[in-house]
Amino acid sequence: MDQNLLHSDYSLRLIKMLSKESGLQALVDLGYELLGNPFTITDFSVKLLSYTGETSVTDDPVWNELMLKKNFNFQTYSYYVKSKLFEQITNNEVPFDWMDPYCKYPRIINKICINSRNVAFMAVCAHERDFKESDKEIISILCDAFSIELQKNKYSHYSQGLLHQSFLYDLLDGKLEDELVIDERMRILSLKLKKRLSLISMDIENLDPSKSTLPFMRHEVENKFANAKVVIYDRNVVILASYENERHFLEVETKSFKDFIENNNIKAGISRSFSNLAEVRERYLESVEALKLGNILKKDSHFFRYEDYLFFALINVNADNKKIQKFIHPSLIKLIEYDKKSRTDYARSFYTYLRKFKNVKDTSDSLNIHRNTMFHRLEKIEEILNVDLNNGDVLFELYLSYKILEFLKINLP
Repeated sequence: MDQNLLHSDYSLRLIKMLSKESGLQALVDLGYELLGNPFTITDFSVKLLSYTGETSVTDDPVWNELMLKKNFNFQTYSYYVKSKLFEQITNNEVPFDWMDPYCKYPRIINKICINSRNVAFMAVCAHERDFKESDKEIISILCDAFSIELQKNKYSHYSQGLLHQSFLYDLLDGKLEDELVIDERMRILSLKLKKRLSLISMDIENLDPSKSTLPFMRHEVENKFANAKVVIYDRNVVILASYENERHFLEVETKSFKDFIENNNIKAGISRSFSNLAEVRERYLESVEALKLGNILKKDSHFFRYEDYLFFALINVNADNKKIQKFIHPSLIKLIEYDKKSRTDYARSFYTYLRKFKNVKDTSDSLNIHRNTMFHRLEKIEEILNVDLNNGDVLFELYLSYKILEFLKINLP
């Protein structure tokens, strides 16, 4: 049969299938007939959506992993992130060739879009025959058909989830700043959030691929939070959490989440609370900063609040250690030197005093000393520092100095 007539026949069958409730798998099977090579359809969380089942590829490690687990494990995902595969899928408007050391057979890959948003990709494996020049045109047509099918009623729940993700991606990219536009998008998506919001970034670099996968992570996180949207963004799992009461959220709702990330050797940073979705980009950067600073200052911990690292974030703006040290108050250095020489504990006592908001009772309880002892210490501290402890600006400088020492990991004597 003439090749053009053959393609016309398949195109007609594609149109008929799309007009009926044939389903994604029927389209995939037809695609296999047309291409003569097996292929997979995978979303950008690397979850397998569909694949050709008529052929058995047994000697390609990447294909076998996807068939066995229905998604890539994190090690494979990380490799493809580092080798910029996903970046190529996003940037290429047409099907492109791909080969790597883990694939025995060459691939042709093309993205599948819904409403201009990349949602999945098709990867064809040259297992049955070598690729032909016409394959890329066929793959492009098939991807358009898959896009239409994914938007039909049978996959409405999936498409709706993708649209929610698309909305969150735009917010994270900083593409949506107009509150009226944001409100309109939320109405279209029927997206309802609670009054207060937080952005949580999970660093999954140490995720054990034998225990957890990215789709599993998303499912688990959504189960931990009653009102949350989860996406994979910039190599992190990012959570937009919404709630009514911030204190209840941090003390109660996050408890099982903290246990989960600790058990899976994952670390997470959380932004300050906010209510305006136009701030999502800024708050996301806060959560990432909390992760970064938490890993520097409290390596044994797993959950870091940006609010706890505000001073460190300020210090980190100018991260040249020699320049930072110049901001340490000279009087505090003098107090530390006095402790070293006299084997006293005034510097640590004074830091506790500042952290307890100058409350002598709370300070003495924390240090396990008598109140009168603390009063005597304060008299001596003020004498050594030679500053007015009632001057708010001076106290701020001294407190900041302690934070600089903590940031630089300079221990008090």
